[in-house]
Amino acid sequence: MRGTPLRFVFFTLLPVSLAAQEATASFWGLQLPRQRHPLQVAVKAKLVVQSEHFQIFLASGNALPPENRLPPGGLLAVLDRLEAARRQLQQWQPKALPWEQTPVLVWENGAFEPAFFSPFDLLGEAEALRFGFHANPVPVIFARFPYSGELAWRNLASLVEAFFLLSNLPTSDPFPNALSRAVARWFACRVGVAPPRYLWGEQDHHGPGPSPWAPQRPDGWGPLFVEFLAQTLDPPAVLALVEAQGAPTGPLYSTLANRRPQWSLGELVPRFWRELWFGQGPTGGAWNTPLAFAPRPQPLAWMVASRPASGQAALGVGGGGVLLVQGDGQPSLPLALQGDPSGRWVGSGQKVSLWSASPPEPVIFDSNGFARVELPQLTPDERYLVFVATLPHPAADVDPRILPLQWGLAWSPRLPASRVQDRLRDLAAKRLGEGGPARRTRVLESLKALAGIQPLPGGGGITTRYAWHPAAEEVVQVLLQEATRRGLVAEKHTFLRRTPWDTAAEWHNVIIHPRRISSPRLPLVLAAHWDACTGDPWDSYRRALSLRDNALGVITALEFATLVAARPPSLPVEVVLLAGGCHDAAGAQAFLATRPGPVAVWVELERLWSFQPGDPSKLVVRLGETTSLVVPRLPGIFRRWGLVADLRTERFTAHSGAGLAASRGALTLTLSGPEGDSTDLETWPPEAELAAVSADYVLLLAEALAELVAVLGGV
Repeated sequence: MRGTPLRFVFFTLLPVSLAAQEATASFWGLQLPRQRHPLQVAVKAKLVVQSEHFQIFLASGNALPPENRLPPGGLLAVLDRLEAARRQLQQWQPKALPWEQTPVLVWENGAFEPAFFSPFDLLGEAEALRFGFHANPVPVIFARFPYSGELAWRNLASLVEAFFLLSNLPTSDPFPNALSRAVARWFACRVGVAPPRYLWGEQDHHGPGPSPWAPQRPDGWGPLFVEFLAQTLDPPAVLALVEAQGAPTGPLYSTLANRRPQWSLGELVPRFWRELWFGQGPTGGAWNTPLAFAPRPQPLAWMVASRPASGQAALGVGGGGVLLVQGDGQPSLPLALQGDPSGRWVGSGQKVSLWSASPPEPVIFDSNGFARVELPQLTPDERYLVFVATLPHPAADVDPRILPLQWGLAWSPRLPASRVQDRLRDLAAKRLGEGGPARRTRVLESLKALAGIQPLPGGGGITTRYAWHPAAEEVVQVLLQEATRRGLVAEKHTFLRRTPWDTAAEWHNVIIHPRRISSPRLPLVLAAHWDACTGDPWDSYRRALSLRDNALGVITALEFATLVAARPPSLPVEVVLLAGGCHDAAGAQAFLATRPGPVAVWVELERLWSFQPGDPSKLVVRLGETTSLVVPRLPGIFRRWGLVADLRTERFTAHSGAGLAASRGALTLTLSGPEGDSTDLETWPPEAELAAVSADYVLLLAEALAELVAVLGGV
């Protein structure tokens, strides 16, 4: 253990005196269930040991971690490493923290991470209550120590990462994004509590780590890119990435503009992959850095320069690789590259041999993802290396897409057009008439507004549609504006959402009566929840803006309401845009609880479209137990509008209020897109979603739903 003998005596004697005094404290503990909203509970704990700047508490009913889960020296060594990490941080970024000591609560909380913290602690109690949580007087790190043996280092590394984020995240934006988490991993390696392989995602050396061509993630190759930036710029510049995580241009672009305005990200990313391939650091000969012994980027293709060839590779957003062109002494053919136009492609090329390497030359991709490389004459001893990469997401969020890259020697590759998009466009042109283009433009503008892409009148765009975020009020205002834009009268119905930890928030449903009619018949309700969430709670607070979940459903409901208003139905129709779809269908519960009577039909739109191979416009229609004569006619109704409906009788999803309506005797139909694998649940950036979805699909589905109302009115 490092430290002076006096300090060692202090550590060993302190627990004894504290045990005699029985020092205790109470904390607001945070639990992070998978795919769920965080939970908060009150935890009582006893102080076990402390150092100058850290305290370790043990939660009531918990046991101290065994020795095989701690570094040699036990909890005293944990404190020593935390103090050392704090000193290193102060050297790079000398600033005083608002609190003197950081508590570490040893508590078996069931979280996935070995250690984490509550971002609400950085907000203070008054601001945290606006998010529906309490804040501790000083930020607290929650630790589980789940790993043992040769993986026990991960417990300490996670503690250091949590402290790093607590110390560097801005209080105005305390929810860490993917890049900030990658910087925290890099810091754990830099202070020596994690091995270098942690930088490229090999937490367990018994199995292979993530591939370099995979999307950039904080648990993949992201921290290795941070190490490259630390060597190319300096460690304080890397720390600035965390402070600038909420910058309008994104942390990478903002930091480069402030620290190295003469450099661009499009130049640095290919350089990163080149130096990994050649096994050297940015100085050209730093063989003792992680960049020197990290895994090489994988070859995406191999070809002979004089022989026509073609093929296709794949790169995740933020990933990279190399194409190898072998010389044979014959004249070289031109190389053409065609990447998916939705990605931001960069590259460089250079001629190499066993004895030398030419200076790198940039490979310029146009806005459509196309690049042409004029290969030089190559001898049999020479190769031409083309390093290709896609830039990470501008906001430094995880972008899970895998993008195709076609290549060809003496051949110009072309990515195939979407047949589904073309089919829907042609059908919409025939069925929607002269008003189709204007309606299509309106749909796209509405989707941009809900996705935070299009600024709002007099201000910025929507930042998140997560219901527990205070900014969710802006979403409700946008919904009211979108209804007014379509000539609809909308009402805001407010209800109180309470938590078991004694906080509450006002949530809002938006209810539209497209055409009020006097009828003894029970109404049809078309519902769609307007809020969004992701698998990571902090990502939800930052940018939950998905079109699939559930902006497409909301805009389809608004277009449906516009059609019903123009074509008076024979049965009452209500359109309701619900809050809390991601939280046990809270909006549906509040709506049904306050209605004066039952409903006849409940139709809900949920996760429309798909980004998986196949027909994304296919509909999955989940039926409740209540039957109707109209059910056998459903496939034909949707088919007339170019949509294939797959009828199923299944359990209701957690987002849906259909189960509540069915329990009240309603005929229920839940419409969603085709089911994919687990990756289909990952959230694409809204800009990428907007480029992939079809506005014609929204309009055709709205028309099919309007026809369904007409059919039900005659049943």
